[in-house]
Amino acid sequence: MRPIYHYAPAANWLSDPNGLVYHHGEWHLSYQYNPHGEDWGHMSWGHAISPDLATWQELPPALLEDDQFAIFSGSAVCDSNGSAGFGTDALVAIYTGARLNEHPLQAQCLGWSNDHGRTWHKYAGNPVLDLGMADFRDPNVFWHEPTGRWIMVVVLSNEQRALIYASHDLRQWDEMSVIHGAGAPGEIWECPLLIELPVEGTDQTRWLFKVDILRGAPGSGALYQTGTFDGIRFVPDGPPLNPLWQVADMGQDFYAAIAWHEPRDAQGRPAWIGWMGNHTYQGRLPRQGWRGAMSLPRRLSFQPVAGQYVLRQEAEPAAIAAIASATLKDGSVPMVARLDLPGTDDFALTLSDRDGRLLVLERRGDTVVFTRRDPVSPFLDTAQPFRIGHHAALTLWLDHGSAELFTDNGQSCATLQHRMAGSELMLRHRVLAAA
Repeated sequence: MRPIYHYAPAANWLSDPNGLVYHHGEWHLSYQYNPHGEDWGHMSWGHAISPDLATWQELPPALLEDDQFAIFSGSAVCDSNGSAGFGTDALVAIYTGARLNEHPLQAQCLGWSNDHGRTWHKYAGNPVLDLGMADFRDPNVFWHEPTGRWIMVVVLSNEQRALIYASHDLRQWDEMSVIHGAGAPGEIWECPLLIELPVEGTDQTRWLFKVDILRGAPGSGALYQTGTFDGIRFVPDGPPLNPLWQVADMGQDFYAAIAWHEPRDAQGRPAWIGWMGNHTYQGRLPRQGWRGAMSLPRRLSFQPVAGQYVLRQEAEPAAIAAIASATLKDGSVPMVARLDLPGTDDFALTLSDRDGRLLVLERRGDTVVFTRRDPVSPFLDTAQPFRIGHHAALTLWLDHGSAELFTDNGQSCATLQHRMAGSELMLRHRVLAAA
C-alpha cells in the first residue's frame, strides 16, 4: 500500500532529499532517484512540487546522470540577483557529480532552471569545486545575509569532517574553515546542514550543524551540534575538544534530512524533511514497483534545557491537518491515524497486523522503548530505547509503511518504517503498574 500523507514516487528508488527550495509559491523537493528501477543506481534527481508541504505533484526528473557523472546529493537556491550568471530569479542546483568508474571522483557541480524548475540544464564549466577526491560530497548552500555571500558546507566523508566555503557567484569557492568530528560516534559523514534556528521563549537564535553518520551512530545516524556561525567558522557549544553531539531522531529510518532555508513560519522556524529509509536494509525490502518515502516535513527550533540547546521538531500542520485521531482502546484502528498518549501513565501499546508484524511502544517512567518486529523480514527487527521527560505526552503518526513518534514537546522523535499489511491494525493498550 502506498502512503497517504507522506511523499513517495510513482515508481522506482527514492532516497536522500535534495534541492529543497521555495520559489514563486511552490515548495520544490528533489531527491536521490533511480529512473530505471527500484534498486540504488543510476543516481539522478527526482522532483516534486507542493503548494503547502502536504499535497505533492511529481514532475519529470530534474537532473539525470550522464556519461561523466551520476548526480549525488546537494541543495538548491533561488539566485534572485543572478549572481551565477544564469539570469535573475534563476533556480540553481549545487550537487555532487560522482564518477563511479575505476578512477572514482566526487566534485561539486551546478545546474540551473529559468522556468520555475520545469527544465534544468547543467553548467558547461562543471565541476566548480574539485579537490580530486573520491569522498567529497553533499553540498548544502545558503545565502548568508550579514556577509553578503553564499555559504557551502560539504563533507569529506571518510575523514569525518566538514568544510565551509564562501562564494559571491556560486562558481568560485574559497575555503573558510573546518568543522571537526571530535567526539562524534560512527564513521562516513553525509548530508550536512548548517542553519540558524530560533530559540523558543527568547529573541535569540543559535546555529545547528547536522550531519548523518552512515555507520555506527545511535538512532537513525542524524547527529547535531549547536553553536555560533559568523560567516567564516562554526564554533560548537561546549568544550572545544569534546563538543556535545545530540541525536535528531532515535528511530532507524530518518536519514539525510535537509531544510528549506526559507521561508520561515510566524515563529521564525524553517522546515526540513528526511528520507524514511536505511541503507543497511533498504535494498532488501520486497519489490512493489517503488521503494522509499519521505518523512513528514517538520518545523525546527531550539529549546533551552539545563544550559544547553535541544532541537525541537514539530510536524508541519498543513501536512497532517486531515489525519484523524484514533481512540486508545483495544480493537481495530485505521492504518492511517494519529494516536495520542498522555504522560500520566506507564503503558504498553501494541499494534499488529494479520501476519504477526508488530509495533510496540512501551513507556516506564522516563524511558520509552519503540520496537519493530517483522517475522517475514526479520532483518527489520529493532528495539530502540530512549529517555524522555517523566510526564511527557506522546503522539504517534501512522501511515502505510511508517510510524513517526513525537514526544517531549518535539524534543524527542523516533521514525520507523514497517511492512504492516491491510487497512486496519489491531490495537492493545495496557496501563502498566508502577514499579
